[in-house]
Amino acid sequence: MGDTWEFDGPDGPVAVEVLPRMHTNSGDTCRVAALQHCGIILQPSFLVGADLLSGALVEVLRQFRAIEFDVYAVYPTRKYVSPKVRVLIDFLVEAFRMRAWPR
Repeated sequence: MGDTWEFDGPDGPVAVEVLPRMHTNSGDTCRVAALQHCGIILQPSFLVGADLLSGALVEVLRQFRAIEFDVYAVYPTRKYVSPKVRVLIDFLVEAFRMRAWPR
């Protein structure tokens, strides 16, 4: 059996069964496959935003948006965050903000 991709569309939520040609848990592998014209991928904008901007990849089904997910930094306490952890969190926030694809 295939996978299910879920979207928010113009008429509400939509679930689509897909039969993938390959399975991977690596977004980078999916990106490379798409760049090699191996099919359609569903990946977050921070992975493919630069390729969309350059025209190397083309967005399809623009009126549909994949269900969004959040990224969390998990650490023991907010009270005494070490400087190294704070620098990493600040870096990640900026890195994801810079790589976001405008909607």
